[in-house]
Amino acid sequence: MKIFKTLFFISLVTAVLCSCKPDQLKPVETDKSAPGTVSNIKTLSRPGTVKLTYTLPSDQDLLYVLAEYTDKYGKVIQAKASYYTDSLVIQGFADSAVHKMSVYAVDRSENKSAPVVLDVKALAPPVFGIKSSLVLAEDFGGVNVSYSNPNEADIAIVVSYKDSLGYFVNNETIYTKSKQGSFTSRGFSSKSTVFGVYVRDRWNNRTDTVFKTLTPFFEKQLDKSKFRTVILPTDIGDYGSGLVISNLWDNVINANSNMWHSRGDAGTPMHITFELGVTAKLSRFVLWQRPGAYIFNHGNPKRYEIWGSTNPPLDGSFNNWTLLKSCVSVKPSAQAPGVNSQADVDAAARGEEWNIPLDAPKVRYIRVVILENWIGGPQAHIAEMAFYGSDN
Repeated sequence: MKIFKTLFFISLVTAVLCSCKPDQLKPVETDKSAPGTVSNIKTLSRPGTVKLTYTLPSDQDLLYVLAEYTDKYGKVIQAKASYYTDSLVIQGFADSAVHKMSVYAVDRSENKSAPVVLDVKALAPPVFGIKSSLVLAEDFGGVNVSYSNPNEADIAIVVSYKDSLGYFVNNETIYTKSKQGSFTSRGFSSKSTVFGVYVRDRWNNRTDTVFKTLTPFFEKQLDKSKFRTVILPTDIGDYGSGLVISNLWDNVINANSNMWHSRGDAGTPMHITFELGVTAKLSRFVLWQRPGAYIFNHGNPKRYEIWGSTNPPLDGSFNNWTLLKSCVSVKPSAQAPGVNSQADVDAAARGEEWNIPLDAPKVRYIRVVILENWIGGPQAHIAEMAFYGSDN
């Protein structure tokens, strides 16, 4: 009897489960009544965008508002906003032409209201204003591109050049939303080159190309065998135990025994000095952090400055020194010190590269000023540095 009851129970449960149909993906409500229309629509034109403000219909099952139009490429563009808000922003306009836009109210059963059709017109997309601000100039080993992006639009600046066969080849793409900035696309010899630069956004709106023929300045890595340590009265000097300043130019990056390390009680700000062995017009430099668990951590520099001089005073003061670059180290993952992503590891391995302004004077002596390390402690360490430019 017990066996019979058990089998009967199992059969009953199985029958109940099998009778259930997988309809959980259907709308919670299934009425066929369309909601009322959106009313009192007002438009505000912005660069590449149009903002709508409106009054929602009073339907209790209203879910969202939908706006759509067909862009100049024939693609239907849609944007949605929930019933919690009374405004909607449509982005990605490729021009400033008038477009017919349909606005719908949509309920929880995906019923759409009758459309409200209106004419909308965005201001010119930001990429066109950015294109008009582009300035291309000769730089060490390449072309310097400066730009203005007042709307902080997400953009890509694409740099190309004409190769020996007369074709334009992409050299570099810089992604940014900075209000203004400049960068140098390098890898070119010192000969006349036709460069082309254009701007595009994430909707693939793109500008015409700006062309300019330039002759990049000659650039080379300065010979580290000519570098030498200089100890001036105000310098922090070495930690000792082989962790000396000259380790900064021994071409060893991935060893904790080959680095410069300050005294443990040095305190910030602190500085060290060394000579390049030549008087050079610098284009850039690269700094490599102490490796391993120390990247973006411990005494690696977070805020630091590079100063240059041709005749530093013997009293160790900053007279006759010129500030070449103020640097703030940026950790790609933005995670706390000691927690590193692969992007952090890769960035540390590449080194932190910084351009020196084109109007900076020639220098022979370098002073590295550590303002802050990654944990706010009193010590500092650097694995390696390299300097580029021309000593002609």
